[in-house]
Amino acid sequence: MNTSEADGARVGWRVDVPLIGPVGWPPTGSLVFLAAVGGLAATGLVPWPVAGLLGLGHVLARDRDHRVVQELGAALEEA
Repeated sequence: MNTSEADGARVGWRVDVPLIGPVGWPPTGSLVFLAAVGGLAATGLVPWPVAGLLGLGHVLARDRDHRVVQELGAALEEA
């Protein structure tokens, strides 16, 4: 686990996950969003699977240079 800077402004943690590659821990703005979605799921306003998909989509959209996201985009372009 190490600290990395993305775009010179955001600082977060990166963890190497087997079969996926490096996964970044979201900076403060994303943590607030994820906490809000988690709070909505905890109160029952949003089902847990929907909250999980919202959180995953938010993290993947924020981390646009991630290898898995690039491969998914390339596969969608070919289809």
